[in-house]
Amino acid sequence: MRNVLPKRINLKCLTLMVAMLFSASVFSQLALMPLPQSIEQEEGTIQLTRSISVSVVGFNTHRSQFQLDRLMSHFSRLTGKKISWALSSEKHANLTIVVDDAEQSLRVPQFAENERYQLKINNNGIAIHAATVFGAQHALATLSQLAYVDKRNQLTLPHINIEDSPRFAWRGLLLDSARHFMPIETVKRQLSGMASAKLNVLHWHLTDDQGWRMQSKIFPKLTSNASDGLFYTQAQVLEVIRYAALLGIRVVPEFGMPGHASAIAVAYPELITLNKDYKMQRHWGVFKPLLNIADPKVYVFIDKLFAEMSAIFPDKYLHIGGDEVEPEQWLKSHDIQKLMADNQLTDGQDLQSYFNARVQKIVTKYDRIMMGWDEILHPRLSKNVVVQSWRGHDSLYSAAKNGYQGILSTGFYIDQPQYTSYHYRNDPQKVLGREAPAEPKYSKSFLVKRLKGSDVKGEMLVFEQYALIKLNDQHHRVAQVKHFFKGAKRHLMATFDSWMGPLTFELDLSRSAGSVMIGNSRYPLEVSELLKAQAVSFSPSLDKAQEALILGAEATIWSELITQDNIDLRIWPRLYAIAERLWSSKETTDIQDMYVRLDKISAYADNMVGLAHHKQQQSGFTHLINKNLSDKEQAETLHLLNTMAQMLEPSHYYTRHHIKFLNNAYHQQAPLNKFVDFLAVESQAIRAIRTSVEKYIAGNKAMLDVIATQFKQWQKTLINKRHLLAKSPLLNDEQLLADKLQQFIFTAEQVLTVCQDQTYQPRLDSQLLGLQNLQDETVIAAIYPLRELYLACTEQKK
Repeated sequence: MRNVLPKRINLKCLTLMVAMLFSASVFSQLALMPLPQSIEQEEGTIQLTRSISVSVVGFNTHRSQFQLDRLMSHFSRLTGKKISWALSSEKHANLTIVVDDAEQSLRVPQFAENERYQLKINNNGIAIHAATVFGAQHALATLSQLAYVDKRNQLTLPHINIEDSPRFAWRGLLLDSARHFMPIETVKRQLSGMASAKLNVLHWHLTDDQGWRMQSKIFPKLTSNASDGLFYTQAQVLEVIRYAALLGIRVVPEFGMPGHASAIAVAYPELITLNKDYKMQRHWGVFKPLLNIADPKVYVFIDKLFAEMSAIFPDKYLHIGGDEVEPEQWLKSHDIQKLMADNQLTDGQDLQSYFNARVQKIVTKYDRIMMGWDEILHPRLSKNVVVQSWRGHDSLYSAAKNGYQGILSTGFYIDQPQYTSYHYRNDPQKVLGREAPAEPKYSKSFLVKRLKGSDVKGEMLVFEQYALIKLNDQHHRVAQVKHFFKGAKRHLMATFDSWMGPLTFELDLSRSAGSVMIGNSRYPLEVSELLKAQAVSFSPSLDKAQEALILGAEATIWSELITQDNIDLRIWPRLYAIAERLWSSKETTDIQDMYVRLDKISAYADNMVGLAHHKQQQSGFTHLINKNLSDKEQAETLHLLNTMAQMLEPSHYYTRHHIKFLNNAYHQQAPLNKFVDFLAVESQAIRAIRTSVEKYIAGNKAMLDVIATQFKQWQKTLINKRHLLAKSPLLNDEQLLADKLQQFIFTAEQVLTVCQDQTYQPRLDSQLLGLQNLQDETVIAAIYPLRELYLACTEQKK
């Protein structure tokens, strides 16, 4: 137990070894996520009793009590019985934990801790060995997941040997408590989930235009004037930091500046470039107030604020925001114009660079490392600053090329509804793919007209087996291409992942028309011939030293459309898949296997960790049902809503945000308690249909019956229970939605008839697409796998 950890076993070789020993994948059988770097499972199991003897070496007393109580609570929820622990000698212990670098007082984690661990389970019991307490805690998280097997009400563990360590040292979640305030218990629950997923950074977004949520005793107006009374006291924040430390999680605060400063403007307008009275900002977006970077008082404010905050937050990193700076106030200010002249500054970017340099000196003064979003990048930026990328791999790689450390958030925006597979494919060190350009068969320019904001301009160069697609001013990406016919017209489909989400372009090559699916949202395209293409360019490749500058990634949960009532539903279980991308081997990319384990880990997170994604959905649906109905009617209405939810998803990307903007509902006071607010981001039932369609297209004709059975079940429930919607006033909109779903099921039956080779109905494609409007917040997402089935069947007939 006390020896140096053995050499790590290669996961690819081990996967092959396991495949030879077992008929089914050991990975899919076990509810493990993230997947460990090395797993060796042997025949046999051990069964634990209700009283577990434990030997611990290297844990502080507080950590030992906390972690073992936490593990026993997981076991108790699993078995339905109280499981207890008691300290014992190593010789007589069921569970032994040995940490080489023993902690005396409670240790607060810092960046790049040694998180490696070894976990062995055999007839001798459970043995955990790690260099640090943080590695040992990850072993306990794995042990908890191993207990969650198909059998319930007993503690049975497989004989197994796991050696594990993370791929990236920075694995985080940004939690936005500024736009919609999140109570302390909500924050702690997310921390508990993060620990179970082996994430180690809570990036706490505490300030924004709509509120300042962190108490400052030096600047009390920040919360008295600009928080609506919703803020964290310093004592509460210290409580969260201690709780996070017990879980092995760092807490990195973000205090946004010089932009996103509307809350500062309400509290201390004298610090703003345009000094006037400001009201609380209720809308979402980018606003004008900027700190007056020519005024010495601003730097005194920042210095005193960071001195106070550094005494509270022990982490070595401090985030200043720095994104979305609109320089209008600066460029109209006489003071700023003088500053520009005195310092040879030419534009808003130079001004922000000047500000960043001064702020970085303040941050360094308090022994902290400054972080900021992409916009802080400037030739004069110190190499000691960490850049967080929301603008994509191009920006991240450019920063690394120029010697900056960075973390990725693009592709991990989980406030956006997106398919988990999209996040899972997103890698901070992704090879973006390149093909040697040749003469393209087709050259098209296109325009994606978004519902809000600027249009997305693009170029597509189509070759035989692939396409090169350029969006706005980004580098080209390689897209997979498929050609097919609709009637006599030749169509092209091109797919690749972008910052907006997974994109599927569909072009009618006989005319200037097309569409693009962004996740489940279908946008029309304006298409034209491309007379002169821009020179092909790819993201820069990184050498090993530059790759090492990419520290990891953070998922982000911005809270414009998130409240404490649905935050778990938006974060979990997707965050487990992102955690796996950041922890597990780069070669762990099997999406089908990921989904099998994700379904199990979702149930594990609900039943054992205590996450609320399932409960929040059912609570949200129940809230909509008339409480004056009989118990039976309420239960049947809830069953109906759950059935409808299987066919539906919220519109993906920021489509729903943009729809709310068009409807004047994109603000802090808009209600977020409708049916769509409690839909799962990704329907398991639709995913199952998509899998069945893929199997049918691959040649398994029996899948038609599987698909038909699902639609018959949906149809039966809608026919028998649809009338109940009229009895609940809060479900008025869902009555129309149920009518649409019935039309969809009728059209689905016709598609299945086409595939059974009885008739040919050329209008079905337009009928399917006509059921969905881009400006609907709720998407009948089952339309699209069914359409794929229809196109495949009609193609076969030709």
